Amino acid sequence: MKLYHFPAPNPQKVTFALLELRLDYEIVPVDLAKGEQRQPAFLALNPFGRVPVLVDGDLTLSESLAILAYLGEKTGRLWPASTAGRAEALKWPFFLSQHIMPAAGEVALRIRAKVLGITPDEAIIARGEKALPDVIRIPDGWLTNHKWLLGADFSLVDCAYCPILNVVEKAGFSFAEFPRVSAYLDATRARPAWKETPKLPGM
Repeated sequence: MKLYHFPAPNPQKVTFALLELRLDYEIVPVDLAKGEQRQPAFLALNPFGRVPVLVDGDLTLSESLAILAYLGEKTGRLWPASTAGRAEALKWPFFLSQHIMPAAGEVALRIRAKVLGITPDEAIIARGEKALPDVIRIPDGWLTNHKWLLGADFSLVDCAYCPILNVVEKAGFSFAEFPRVSAYLDATRARPAWKETPKLPGM
């Protein structure tokens, strides 16, 4: 497998998962700061010009959450075996995508601006910081009675959440009001696979 990658949160979801699953893969770097995602060769893989992209044989797949589901189906590991279990598993990435990531992306503009050498829009960042608490309360409540998002066992769903929560915290958002999410983030970052996941300096 080849993973077209830049050490940002969405590609990190996939590298974290590949390391947890102990799969062999090759990283193909795509430097976003240099605009390599807009080169014709990359656009042939993903017309949206975004990383990650996974190439596995004849399959070329973009969108980090779709890649995680594919890896779960392919390996049968860190992924529920039952139809109902897989539906439950998909609920959390959909929640992440629809409710957490829009606000998280606005907060993370602080870091993105540094990487790309642009001036951050503080009004947009403030809007994200205002929106995040209401959505973070949902997983914080769920984690009252669960160690991981699918229950007792770590899963690929947790690989999706860790990079997003991590970048939000690194961008200055405090999880002090959400002790269970804070403890959950610490637990995911303590895993050896996360420690091996490529990161930008300071991340």
